[in-house]
Amino acid sequence: MGRSVKLFSLDNGQKVSINDVMQATGCKDSAARYRLAASRDPDKVLAPKGTHKGFGCGHKNKVKKNLIKTKSNAFNSAVYETFIINNKPFYADPMYRLALQKISCNKAN
Repeated sequence: MGRSVKLFSLDNGQKVSINDVMQATGCKDSAARYRLAASRDPDKVLAPKGTHKGFGCGHKNKVKKNLIKTKSNAFNSAVYETFIINNKPFYADPMYRLALQKISCNKAN
């Protein structure tokens, strides 16, 4: 006796198996299983391979980290300097700062 094929019902009432999704999209079985687990929308599940229809790991879905942006004026550089000294106490050591000044090509105060 062979193993029974599991059928998944989509939102439009269509019944599909993993093999049906693999043939329609050109994806491997792991991608077809992920599509069926993530959504029941037929547009998303049966979309061609390589298109991101609302799910997936494209660059648009990545969360960008908020970085501290500084301007070249004196106020922002002073704020940035106090931020560094408060969060990185070893940077307040004058000998450490001297070494960094000698290593870097930028002149630090």
